[in-house]
Amino acid sequence: MSGPDDIAGLLERYRGEGRRERGYPDLHDHVLALHRAGLLIVVDEPINKDTEMHPLVRWQYRGGIAEDNRRAFLFTKATDSKGARYDIAVLVAGLAANPEVYRLGFNRPLDEIGPAWVKALAAPIEPRVAAAVPCQDVWVLGDALDDAGAALDGLPVPISTPGFDNALTSPPGITSPRIRKAAVRTSATIGGNSKRRGGWG
Repeated sequence: MSGPDDIAGLLERYRGEGRRERGYPDLHDHVLALHRAGLLIVVDEPINKDTEMHPLVRWQYRGGIAEDNRRAFLFTKATDSKGARYDIAVLVAGLAANPEVYRLGFNRPLDEIGPAWVKALAAPIEPRVAAAVPCQDVWVLGDALDDAGAALDGLPVPISTPGFDNALTSPPGITSPRIRKAAVRTSATIGGNSKRRGGWG
């Protein structure tokens, strides 16, 4: 398990050059808060996102671990079955691994979260237009999306259930027609337009 300074250093790699001032906490702040609360396990060694990542996290749900002892996992060196390595960390179970993780993300007592959701849905905050934000720091456009690692394959999306949530790469006989059609639509949309990347945890 890494210490607080080690985790801060690991997360700094994913913040980009400098950090813009803003009036709200982001995902990196949440990860650090999870660590300070003892609710985060950091895995700083290569882990295959296709075959190892979700099984490691699922052990705590299927292995008899008490709910209060379940944790969020941060994988800092994701790989895949084809040998690709990713420069993006992957957070699994970081929003609701247990009630305390969920409460920490909301930053309020558990019994206030339900009413807060009702209030927020009834009176949504007006959006603000931002001209420059971290999620637009890296743009991949047009034919560049065909380069290896430049489109969706550049993101270390974990495979939870092989054959069902990896429809873009599964043999046709494994996935349903509905899943395949949705995957093709997603691929066509991204290939025909652009993908914005950056600022993700």
